[in-house]
Amino acid sequence: MSPLRTAALAAVVLLAGPAAAQSRPDPAVCPSVEPFAPGVVSDGNWQWRLSFVPDRSRIYWSTSEGWWPGTRERARIMTATPGEDGGWGAPTVAPFSGTHADMDPFVAPDGATLYFSSMRPREGAARNDMDLWMVRRVGDGWSAPLHLGPEVNADGHDELYPSVDRRGNLYFARVAAPTPVGDVDIWRSAPRQDGSYAPARRLGGGVNTPERWEYNPEISPDGRLLLFARLDRPDDALADAGYGWGDLYVARAGHDGFEAAENLGPCVNSAADEYHPTMLWEGGRLYFVRNAGAPGDIHQTRLRLPYQD
Repeated sequence: MSPLRTAALAAVVLLAGPAAAQSRPDPAVCPSVEPFAPGVVSDGNWQWRLSFVPDRSRIYWSTSEGWWPGTRERARIMTATPGEDGGWGAPTVAPFSGTHADMDPFVAPDGATLYFSSMRPREGAARNDMDLWMVRRVGDGWSAPLHLGPEVNADGHDELYPSVDRRGNLYFARVAAPTPVGDVDIWRSAPRQDGSYAPARRLGGGVNTPERWEYNPEISPDGRLLLFARLDRPDDALADAGYGWGDLYVARAGHDGFEAAENLGPCVNSAADEYHPTMLWEGGRLYFVRNAGAPGDIHQTRLRLPYQD
């Protein structure tokens, strides 16, 4: 076992039954990892980012008929409310989605805004890359989609997987080279008083690395913890530091940016590909996609992160 993997496991605290493991957890006593909402959300198609409204009375997620971005034009955002049997009712297409390629819904902590990525036209011109958009809460529905502007969205690059903290700081992934190939890093943009966003800045070395792809940022409401996915590239000399091709990591905010990210360990990460994390921070529940070579479904498990209040 590499020193990096050993250090990461020793630093992560995972709930495993009544006691919390302080070092390497035994996978045999890990909390169960189960598909989320079988037949409703986890239905055998390709599933992507899941998000809950603050009172947990509605969920949003994205789905596609094939692997994205290979079939990016077919991606759409779905929604559902609780059903009569205690599960989730029949899904419907979100009212602002279904016409264009839409992905990665994220409901802000206050429930007043929903962010997503989309390949919809801008100013009447068709797009080949994904930009970040948002809709604002209007009564029981949502406003028309609003583009987040050029300070966030770069022409010819995919911007994906938006996430915001309570202060409105926006985190997202950007494909560094023109779509659809190139390194992927996590960026942040601060809100301005007029509701627009300041120029986005790439996060530092505690999160982003030159050897790997970092993406799918999920920031905690207080901005102290960042969950994200890290993908081993085929030529990655550090590929043995993880458990599979893609693993989930956590980084803690320090005085000068985020500290070195830590692998979530074998209770979450497996030989399969794990990505698209969503955290119910107050309840200690993690939702993520696990892809073992077929369409990836959303799974759920219990998780407590280090430094979490």
